[in-house]
Amino acid sequence: MGVYTSITAEEIKTHLEGYDLGELDYFEAITEGIENSNYLISTRRLDHEFLSILTLVEGNNAAKVSEVSAVMKHLAHYGLPIPNPRQSRVTDRHPDLQGKPTLLMVKLPGAHLNTVSPEHCRQLGAMLGRFHTIATAYPFEIKNAFDSAWMEQALSTVKTHLSESETSRLYATIDRYQELESSNLPQGLIHGDLFKDNILFKDNALVGVLDFFHIGQDLWLMDLAIALNDWCMDEQAQSMPAHTAAMLEGYHEHRPLESEERRALNAVRQIAAARFALTRFGTHADGHFRKDPFEQLMRLEHLRQESAVATDLL
Repeated sequence: MGVYTSITAEEIKTHLEGYDLGELDYFEAITEGIENSNYLISTRRLDHEFLSILTLVEGNNAAKVSEVSAVMKHLAHYGLPIPNPRQSRVTDRHPDLQGKPTLLMVKLPGAHLNTVSPEHCRQLGAMLGRFHTIATAYPFEIKNAFDSAWMEQALSTVKTHLSESETSRLYATIDRYQELESSNLPQGLIHGDLFKDNILFKDNALVGVLDFFHIGQDLWLMDLAIALNDWCMDEQAQSMPAHTAAMLEGYHEHRPLESEERRALNAVRQIAAARFALTRFGTHADGHFRKDPFEQLMRLEHLRQESAVATDLL
């Protein structure tokens, strides 16, 4: 995990000439990410400090910068806690740095949670229900980069890391995803990456949603499944019923699940675990993974053994 592109203070100073943010005070690398390079930037104009996040967009994400920025502005316009992109004085809305497009965003307050309560989960569920409702007004379709076809291709390239039984379970999960993709389950724009490290809380209130580079059209259940798997299972991949119920209740306040969605939820949670196992297998470098894919395989196995998640409380 960490920063892929190192930059100097002089490069940042030159970059900031396109913004009305004063002089560079300090900067530091943010090492938690696994896809892009992020820096905390502090600038000062007179006696006012501006805190920003500078993102150098890496690899395939570079092609998504404009649509990611547009979606963020749309969601922020409707009141979701999304970091606003800083406005550049120059023509290029996403000026390059070392040949890579950039986003310069207002730094939101708050911090990531390591330990979560049912109340945190309820707030995340409510935000997600609002997100899906608001996203229906977004006028452009964005292709899902992690659909069943991508999963099948990704699995074919990582089999050397897997046992025969693990490979078989993943293929079965992908087959189920293919069925659900062509079903009548509600679909729309999803965030696609609602892990704890992409949500900010301050004073036990949800104040920020980050990292929109996994956005795309998919089952709305997929967002809920990804969040449930990360926020409502413990380190041994055991489900936490109070956390699960709270997240579902929060979501239901803004977008009640259809009966077909309730029946499919456990299956989609398995698909979400398989998806992130495959994305994490793709982070292998220097003899190790930047994030552990086998943790997601463990979640997949536990979800296979569980009965369907109870939603009769809704």
